[in-house]
Amino acid sequence: MNDPYAIRCPPAADPYKLYFECVGRPFDLFEETLTKDWGGLRTDLDRIGITPVASYTSQLMGNPSGGKSRGFTYTGTLQASIVWDFDKLLHIPGLSFNIGGAWSTGKDLSARYIGNRFTVQSAYTAPDSGTNNLTLGQIYLQQQLFNNSLVIAAGRLDPGATFGTLSVFDNYLNTGINSVPGSFAINNLTFAVYPPGVEWGAQAIYNLAQRFELVVGVFNTNQSSAGGGKGGLDFALQQGNRGALSVAQINYLVNHAASDSGLPGQYSFGGYYDSNRFNSLKNPNATESGTYSIYGLFQQMVYRDGEPGSLKGLTVWGATVLAPKSKVNIMPYFVGGGLSYQGLISGRDSDIASVGAIWGAFSRYIPRTTAETVIEANYQIALTGWLSITPDIQYVIRPSGSSAIKNALVLGTQVAIVF
Repeated sequence: MNDPYAIRCPPAADPYKLYFECVGRPFDLFEETLTKDWGGLRTDLDRIGITPVASYTSQLMGNPSGGKSRGFTYTGTLQASIVWDFDKLLHIPGLSFNIGGAWSTGKDLSARYIGNRFTVQSAYTAPDSGTNNLTLGQIYLQQQLFNNSLVIAAGRLDPGATFGTLSVFDNYLNTGINSVPGSFAINNLTFAVYPPGVEWGAQAIYNLAQRFELVVGVFNTNQSSAGGGKGGLDFALQQGNRGALSVAQINYLVNHAASDSGLPGQYSFGGYYDSNRFNSLKNPNATESGTYSIYGLFQQMVYRDGEPGSLKGLTVWGATVLAPKSKVNIMPYFVGGGLSYQGLISGRDSDIASVGAIWGAFSRYIPRTTAETVIEANYQIALTGWLSITPDIQYVIRPSGSSAIKNALVLGTQVAIVF
């Protein structure tokens, strides 16, 4: 059977931006974590089906030129989750339970000093007052059926961990790329990405054939919950809305099986429909019924440096998102693309060099705006299996699509630790 996990889940010990399919996957305690086996406690917990993981990601960035004004900020996210495997714990095959949370600190450089929409720091920030922000994350039951060909989950879910995302996106720091295309959250706040928020919902992944996956989900549309309201404790189903967010995606997985020697890739096509009513951008006193978006994403290794199965080499990616209802959607058109090379420098097999560019056009009903463009380049230095440092440079062209804000140069670095 096709197994996408070897390609999709290399950092299985890191809960930050962890894909839905990767939760609970085995990992090497001594290679991938700072704290190792906790004196044998982790091994004892694993015997009864309990797997705790934790990580800390910080991003220090400043804009020495451009934007609204020059400045420097720090953001950081400490994230943890626990998976209970009920097959080991209660002898219920295929059933598991996941719960997570995050503690976020810092201030948003984009909001305070640049004034752009594709936020330059993907580590979620606390409110601009600088206070700490503790949020409860995903809480869901998951059931695997038919020899793991069907995976169903229900509870408090993060759609961005399943839909509209690729593993290569995690190589970037800008939220316009990491972890879903930036227009998703700009157009629809209820397409939740954790941190900060989650939604009540249910979703399923089904292996249609060796290379094809069908992914579907239905989610609540509580904007407060999607934004981490009440510290993640806003459990209300509806708050002034009556709709639902329905998402569907099909994945074509190339050379992901353990026996495949070819170059791996993923090609995804999907879309969502939100049945709520939305404020009209054309007429502020009116509302519009429903909105939708369609998207296509791909990543493909085009050159492998090493033996079959090696992750060293060059991968290209691209993304296109269309949300044509410009009376509702702030950013109707989004495109992006880039390159990532793992092992570019001899002897540095785990380092990753990346460059990418994204462009988003604003609705014609928003006066004096055109499009915002961001170019990003970085180099992820893997010091160990659990510690990486990523120097990063970004250039923001026409922040918020406005000529009134100067183009901004952003310099910074990310430090990521897996505990």
